[in-house]
Amino acid sequence: MMSRGQQELRARLEAACRRRGSVVFGIASAEEADALEPIKMGSTVNRWSETTRGRMPEARSIIVFGVRSIDDADELAVDRGGFSWSYPGYFPLTHMRRDVLQILREDGYKAAPVPGLVPLKRVAVLAGIGAYGKNSMIISPRHGPWLRFEGVITDAELPLDKPFTRDLCGKCNKCVRACPTKALKPYVVMPERCLVDVSLRRRPPPKLEKIRRRIEPQLTPRTHVMCTVCQRVCPHTSAERRRNQIKA
Repeated sequence: MMSRGQQELRARLEAACRRRGSVVFGIASAEEADALEPIKMGSTVNRWSETTRGRMPEARSIIVFGVRSIDDADELAVDRGGFSWSYPGYFPLTHMRRDVLQILREDGYKAAPVPGLVPLKRVAVLAGIGAYGKNSMIISPRHGPWLRFEGVITDAELPLDKPFTRDLCGKCNKCVRACPTKALKPYVVMPERCLVDVSLRRRPPPKLEKIRRRIEPQLTPRTHVMCTVCQRVCPHTSAERRRNQIKA
């Protein structure tokens, strides 16, 4: 049973994230996360996933928090030059991460951002936030597949959330059928065909690049809207989010 101090620390961490606009918050066991089967991480990375305790041997808890994409403006990708990209819709997460790190460190705990090769979406399932969908995204009963995550690992022992166990996809395969490049199999994305990954390549296959330019609206020479086809067709996407769309 967790002490009152541990409960209060969790409450402070969640409150800090909520103040910055977080709509979901959960905590998973580092031990359980590290027991997950390793997976390949993206075509642009093409490396196996890592464990949290490979970076912080004392890690006990993984704190996961997220914001909701409410408009296609949250899906912008900006080319900063030299193939350096930024994503303005993710900026609020950096402030939440900073606040969480500061609280933990001031309380005397070790804390660090979740390493890039830790499969954070799978950790979000352990943290009770949502289900891993057939579009390889986290689907929340309330927010659908429109969540963006950040996380922090710490040696603080914190109250854990129960893993999310409901199946939110069932027999639905709308996302698989709708993908314009056939990049999806149920619960598996082929990153080499996913348009979000294609946009990051210096020399993308011409056929895929042609599809990308048709699907992803180009707002300026440096800015485009990332593909969201598999999210828009999801039955858990609200009518409001479907309306908040920049047309190609």
